[in-house]
Amino acid sequence: MAELVRIATAPDEPTAPEPPDSPEEYMNPLETTSRWLLSARAYAIRSAASLAYSLSNRQSPSAPSSSRVIYLDSRLSKHWTGKGEIRVDVYIPDGGGSNGSSISVGADTNKRPAIINLHGGGFVLGQGTDDARWAGAAMDALGAVVFAVNYRLAPSYPFPTAVEDSADAILQIADRAREFGIDPDKILLSGFSAGGNLALAAWVLLQSPAKWDYTLPCAPPRINGFVLYYPLLDWTLSRPRKRMVCPRPEMTLPKGLTDLFDASYIYPPRPRHELTDPLLSPGLMPDELLDLLPPLHLVLCEFDMLLIEGQMFAERLRARGKEVTVRVVKDAKHGWDKPPPLLPKESATLEYAEAIKSIAEWLAREEGQEMEEMDRRADDEKARMEGRARDMGQSSSSSSSSASE
Repeated sequence: MAELVRIATAPDEPTAPEPPDSPEEYMNPLETTSRWLLSARAYAIRSAASLAYSLSNRQSPSAPSSSRVIYLDSRLSKHWTGKGEIRVDVYIPDGGGSNGSSISVGADTNKRPAIINLHGGGFVLGQGTDDARWAGAAMDALGAVVFAVNYRLAPSYPFPTAVEDSADAILQIADRAREFGIDPDKILLSGFSAGGNLALAAWVLLQSPAKWDYTLPCAPPRINGFVLYYPLLDWTLSRPRKRMVCPRPEMTLPKGLTDLFDASYIYPPRPRHELTDPLLSPGLMPDELLDLLPPLHLVLCEFDMLLIEGQMFAERLRARGKEVTVRVVKDAKHGWDKPPPLLPKESATLEYAEAIKSIAEWLAREEGQEMEEMDRRADDEKARMEGRARDMGQSSSSSSSSASE
């Protein structure tokens, strides 16, 4: 079960505890390991993880398969551009949803909302189909088209390639909105773990491309909201510090795995003061960007080393008057909704439903504002036409009076 610990800007919520200070920077032993050896380790773990997800997705009720696969171009990457480099699994709803559920938002197939999802895996593992159950839930409840982005993985493609691929995907999917029957003004981002980091980091890049010497091929779409599951938000906090504040450190990801993730993604290694870069640590984005964020729905895990940074980010949002919902899944570790075990978890179904409820509220509010704007414009046009008619009537009366004289 999950405990709802903060909704929107409620003033009586407790603040997140500060992580303890550590006098020394953590020296990752794998930072000096050859890239070839890191790649070999990553490949072995990827193979095992891929098998686990494949088996899990087949458990009853089975996860949906993607409707089609597209390949997007890498255009923003400073090192590895190319045609068709970014695979995207596309989940397209079938009329009223695959389980026969009704659709209250986006029911018009020409006005479907879109969710661009970024999978987890420490920037080293994973693929778009890992989140097929989330995609299925969003399709069924919202009538949304879900795009699961397979960004390129470290160590072969270290930072910032995954951020660039994610930003590229957002731009190109929005640009092809008509092809997929989606509304380019109703695009949302979701992400799990590393994918939560990338969703925010890609948004930051698209807001201020010149700051990092990027030139966008087209204007970025407006994002309607974020759904982030247990995201990594702050690289300046070392892994030992994060474990130290976790009530059950033995339930956090093993040191060997996080060392592999970090050494693979951040290459060459960076000193701590350079890890404040918002493309790495989006939870540290400046206030002026924070103020531009749309609503957020954060799902955190009680026994996750990333819990504190998620709560600290929510505190920053709350202090700026931003709309944020935070849910903490009790007795859960990082990636609790993913295998093992292979069977779908009831708590994951519940949390997906709560996130979808937030999205539905955002979209309904957006539609209400659009209707109000349309009514206002109609009233303005009516007043303009009536004024014009009066002017014409007065002009006609003046002409008749002149003729009679």
